[in-house]
Amino acid sequence: VEQSSRAFSAAEAGIEKAIKGDLSAVSFPDAQSSAATSVSLPEFNQALEYPPIGKEEIAHFWLADLNSTSNPPPAYYTQGTIDIYWGTPNLASSDQAAIEINTLYYDVALGFQTKKFFYDPVASRRGENGFSDANIPTVCSSYAIATTSGPSRNFFCRQTLSFAGLGNRMVLRARLLYTGVSQPIALQPLGGCGQACSLPKQAKIYTAIGSSGETQRTVQLFTLDKVVPFYFDYAIFSAGPIEK
Repeated sequence: VEQSSRAFSAAEAGIEKAIKGDLSAVSFPDAQSSAATSVSLPEFNQALEYPPIGKEEIAHFWLADLNSTSNPPPAYYTQGTIDIYWGTPNLASSDQAAIEINTLYYDVALGFQTKKFFYDPVASRRGENGFSDANIPTVCSSYAIATTSGPSRNFFCRQTLSFAGLGNRMVLRARLLYTGVSQPIALQPLGGCGQACSLPKQAKIYTAIGSSGETQRTVQLFTLDKVVPFYFDYAIFSAGPIEK
């Protein structure tokens, strides 16, 4: 137990150094960490997967060019549709997650605008919330795709979103509803044309291996660049006075 705790602490120290830009090994009297690794994601045409999120959390996906100095930045992903996957297969209907998707885009005439999508795989809830059927045009059952988290990741639902009529797409933000279980979510770019069919690099995965005696522990950290905190989605902002 003592060696396990030391190895875990050493791995955490390696991750903390890596976040500051130092990927070198960490050494303590009774434990050490290997040199940490850092991988920028996603690759071209690769789906970006979040670690499982709860209903109070937001998955934030950039669609614009993060490295551009323009304001607003130009769109990076320029295809007319995109697939979003969510949910854990084989859960009871009470834990099957609905999803709220908010797409922020820039219109030359109107400025920044948003468009929302709502899908729910559970028919009994749709009668009350008015969400679209997540089983149209596909069926929520089980889908296995390659993502930033592995070559075969399983999801319960898939929906193809249309960006028709939207200008420069900036950000897609999604949250899961009606579930107390944290579940995975991923955004899959469509097509195989390189950058125009890919999401910009916006996430990093740091990995460090700590060891003490005969015990090893691996710590992995998933981080995202330039993400709006989730609590802003539950607040009201106005450049002028708010009238009721």
